[in-house]
Amino acid sequence: QLMLAGKFAEATKIPVMLREEQGYHDERDHFMPAFDIRLKQDAGNITTYQRAVNFETAETLVSWRDSQGTFQRSVFTSRTDSVLVMRIRGSNKISGTIRFDRRPVEWQQWAYVSKHIGEMVADVEGDQWLTYRSNFKMKYPGSMEGYEGIGKLIVKGGSSRNNGSELLIENADEVVLLVKLKPSYQYSQSNIGLIKDQLNRLSTDYDELLQRHTAIHGKLFNRTKLTLQGDSTDRSLFSEELLLKSQKGVPQAMVEKVFDAGRYNILCSTGINPPNLQGIWIGSWHAPWAAGFTHDGNLPAAISIALPGNMPELMDAYFRLHERLMDEYRISANTLYNCRGIHIPAQSTTSGLQTDFGETWCLTFWTGAAGWAAHCFFDYYQYTGDQTFLSRRAYPFMKEAALFYEDFLVKGADGKLLFNPSYSPENNPANNPSQATLNATMDVMIAKQLLRNCIAAAKVLKTDADKVKIWTAMLNAMPAYQVSAEGTLREWLLPDVTENYKHRHASHLYALYDVIDPDFQHSEALRNAASRAVDERMKFRIAEGGGEMAFGLVQLALSAAHLKEGDKAHQIVEWLSSKYWTNGLGSYHNVGELFNTDISGGLPYVITQMLTYSEPGKIELLPALPAQWKSGAIEGLLMRGQMEIKKLEWKENEVQVECVSAIDQTVQIMLPFVPSAVTSGGDKVN
Repeated sequence: QLMLAGKFAEATKIPVMLREEQGYHDERDHFMPAFDIRLKQDAGNITTYQRAVNFETAETLVSWRDSQGTFQRSVFTSRTDSVLVMRIRGSNKISGTIRFDRRPVEWQQWAYVSKHIGEMVADVEGDQWLTYRSNFKMKYPGSMEGYEGIGKLIVKGGSSRNNGSELLIENADEVVLLVKLKPSYQYSQSNIGLIKDQLNRLSTDYDELLQRHTAIHGKLFNRTKLTLQGDSTDRSLFSEELLLKSQKGVPQAMVEKVFDAGRYNILCSTGINPPNLQGIWIGSWHAPWAAGFTHDGNLPAAISIALPGNMPELMDAYFRLHERLMDEYRISANTLYNCRGIHIPAQSTTSGLQTDFGETWCLTFWTGAAGWAAHCFFDYYQYTGDQTFLSRRAYPFMKEAALFYEDFLVKGADGKLLFNPSYSPENNPANNPSQATLNATMDVMIAKQLLRNCIAAAKVLKTDADKVKIWTAMLNAMPAYQVSAEGTLREWLLPDVTENYKHRHASHLYALYDVIDPDFQHSEALRNAASRAVDERMKFRIAEGGGEMAFGLVQLALSAAHLKEGDKAHQIVEWLSSKYWTNGLGSYHNVGELFNTDISGGLPYVITQMLTYSEPGKIELLPALPAQWKSGAIEGLLMRGQMEIKKLEWKENEVQVECVSAIDQTVQIMLPFVPSAVTSGGDKVN
């Protein structure tokens, strides 16, 4: 009622008040580092030092020369065996010590660590084993109570012995360490013996373990390749050199490099879970935003490369994250909104219950996460054509997301469905300080997309005719998108609300992120308004040299690409390629700071969308090709409709494409120009 009366700030106080009255103070579980591996070799004056990452094998390598000889340390984490493998070898004998240790705690983190972490015990057993045990003080039903880590040391051509809190290595030709972690759900019963048995069953040969791992990792990584025809000598530069050179002008080799680095980061940080905010490289006891999953932009950006980037296997981690939290999503929908179906919080870690009850950041009012996730489920079907997945996993999830809207949406005075409350992450109108609102454009876009997808899925599965009628009626009653007096797409569908352009999100462009909303495909006026909205968001980005929250740039670049505005998208790609990467090619949230994984997926995805766009039965080639990319090639992209572009190559006035379809079908292929001639080496081309 307060929302309907326009008393938005007052309305945001109610969830906060109820939370305090009911004593509900659940916090998100923090992702955290397990422990450190401490190595110390005999000291020597270092004359040569080099570090590297091999994207194809996921090895990190450090090589050096000192007065003792030439040495190399290499590390990878096996996708096959779920074990960390480290090897040290060199031109001379290897001597030193190795131990496990607690990750250092900064002074301002001790209050958190003391409140939440129990024991942190590193130990040595015999002359081969390192152990680490730690438990948690905060427990709830079904939660982890702690974890254990075991290291098995294999010394070849030398010896190792127990030296108190560490293992002493003497005169070895090669050192191999296998490390395995296991969460504990009953900490009083140790799993150390079980983990030892698992490690003892593994080979101790580094190359054999690497080959097993690379058979999976390398296959996934090498499916896709980008080649831009810039200065070929730039490809031989180290990442630090490329980043420095990019300050004066972004080499095309830099774009290629981050296209690979981003895919590598997402591949490596996807396992049981999809990539959280800091992937698997948190390194801190108190990472920003609990290092969790942020569903209003970060996580969707991180996973966005998986399907077009030909790594559909990675999406299962995302789906399973949501599927195992369904009961809590249902509780949230019922408790917060008295609705059936599911409600996904804007931010989560190990729980699906809502944790954000702020007055200013009133994320409780955002209901779009479930619909956005449902799109990812349905999009997997559109790419793969897997009807078993559609019927058993995607459609049931989609129906529960739609069921929420069936209860949540009511008709307003104008006869149109009303989103009350509503929220456009994480913005507020320029003439109202409250982020709470009615009818945020993004909420409408998500709901319409969900209902269209549910109708399409029901027709494929030949089911739920009665539901289709309900969903069709809801679609017909949705509020219409609007254009502001300045000619921009409006972010809030309310009278007397002023647009706020200087903001890091571009949520009201959601309809242009992935599959282009039919309303925009069929309306030049809406496309022009969206283009103007991109321009207005770009003004403050230009003034700030990119600015904070890189995935907001991904949203703008995707919108520009899907509006076929290649030069706009290219400007953003150059920002994202040059300003938001560490020297080791991890991605940042802001220019030069705050490590985050989201654009590791989002930037490669933008590049694929500049070069291709697909819907079932339709592929557009080079829809947003910038003038700067005069020639190049991209290989191994998946398209919606069970198509794969084996290779797309372009140069002046010529495009070559090799497409493979998993099924017999007719596909419309669209070019950015009218060709003077078309030749085909395969099936008939019209």
